[in-house]
Amino acid sequence: MTMTHEQSDREWQMREDLETGFTDQEWAVGYVLCPAREKCPNGLRALFKPLKGGRLPMHRHGLYGGGEPCAGAGQKPTTPPLQLRPAL
Repeated sequence: MTMTHEQSDREWQMREDLETGFTDQEWAVGYVLCPAREKCPNGLRALFKPLKGGRLPMHRHGLYGGGEPCAGAGQKPTTPPLQLRPAL
């Protein structure tokens, strides 16, 4: 299934919002985005809990994650860990 242009724009907008390092979701605090961006098999907005060394966990291309590793797997994130957005 392919995304419409509007869906793709919305996906990128959400990614850009997360790249600021803030979220409105308490469960997402401390999570990071995959640096592989649109090449990540989990999508632009996929969030990962960094491993103890600060690198991203393994995630793969393909059905049930049995394919090639994502280019972002095992890498240091390029975005800061998410924090709750400050109240205005």
